[in-house]
Amino acid sequence: MKKIAIVIITVIIMINITLAIEATTEGENPTTDQATQVQGSTSTQIDCKAVVMKVGEIKEVETGSITDTVQEVTIEILDGVYEAEEFTTNYILSYDIDGKIKAYELEVGDKVSVQVVEDEMGNVTASVQNVIRDKYIYAMFGLFLLSIVLVGGKQGIKAIIGLLITILAVYFILIKGIYLGYDAILMTIATSAMIIILTFIIIGGFSKKILTAALGTLGGVVSSGIVAVVFGHLAKLSGACEEAVQLSMNMNTVHFNFRDLIFAGIVISALGACMDVGMSIASSLDEIKNKTKDISWKELFKSGMNIGKDVIGTMTNTLILAYVGGALTLILLFLACDMGMTEILNKETISEEVISALAGSMGVVFTVPITAILYAILNRRKTSYKMTSDNKVDGNRSLKL
Repeated sequence: MKKIAIVIITVIIMINITLAIEATTEGENPTTDQATQVQGSTSTQIDCKAVVMKVGEIKEVETGSITDTVQEVTIEILDGVYEAEEFTTNYILSYDIDGKIKAYELEVGDKVSVQVVEDEMGNVTASVQNVIRDKYIYAMFGLFLLSIVLVGGKQGIKAIIGLLITILAVYFILIKGIYLGYDAILMTIATSAMIIILTFIIIGGFSKKILTAALGTLGGVVSSGIVAVVFGHLAKLSGACEEAVQLSMNMNTVHFNFRDLIFAGIVISALGACMDVGMSIASSLDEIKNKTKDISWKELFKSGMNIGKDVIGTMTNTLILAYVGGALTLILLFLACDMGMTEILNKETISEEVISALAGSMGVVFTVPITAILYAILNRRKTSYKMTSDNKVDGNRSLKL
């Protein structure tokens, strides 16, 4: 419990420092109010929440050359200056011009985010922007934590503490740090190191096994980042994916280095897999050493490499499949446009995903030898004198190797 308390105190201090930096930055660059004035006019718009009170018919509405499928709904505002007021509006169900992709229809009681606009003549209109989904995400996260406790017991509780530390570190250090203008590469390495150290300490305390797993994992993720930077430079990746373009369009005073963000994304994506491999190798070697006291460091290293060969096959598949799953829709989109595989690979968005997948998988591969050699060196047998030797030569003590 003492080591857990130390970790928790460290995290609290970390969060307080980050919040203090953020508060200082916000003081220099105050945010806008909830009510925003539309540029070039006297109209104002307010973002708020609402609940669906009544649903109407679904119909087709033409706007110029575009035909949208809409659902007529009556909503009641839940907060802001228009609280308790009701509006009747159309909720657009079609996502694309052809209407092939449609949203779920709203039902009475659904919570939605709404944009209320008041023009210069005093006319007020409301439009539904999105369905409010956060409560379902929180419920699923709670179910996830409960599952960990039920299956893992005490170790499950430790896993939850490690998970919460990871979430806090990623948000308050990595995301907030990059947003506040700090170097993305340095923030990624610092965040990864903190997550690795604190998580492993919670799981296994302070030992050579934990030290080896932590250093091996850090070496693996940094290696994957270096590979990504080198080949990203050779492939001339700018980081200009669709999300980056949209972000750049909405940036006013904040500017990001999207090439560095490629490094950050790859390292964080590979971190979990590298931690898994690093701990697996270190734990296995620790068990071997405890069972075989006289094993040499060369034999330990060889055992670590043999264990790693089996782990590599599944973990690299895990990362590759994760990246393929993320880019699956985009790949199908390009195929639907009659593009060949070579042409698809030359698309920067796809090239970025492929390089990310390969670099992350290489990080997993590099974690194996780094962890194995570090454990073997830290746990090598030492030459020592015995006070009473089992072997005597001419009445003198001999070395016991």
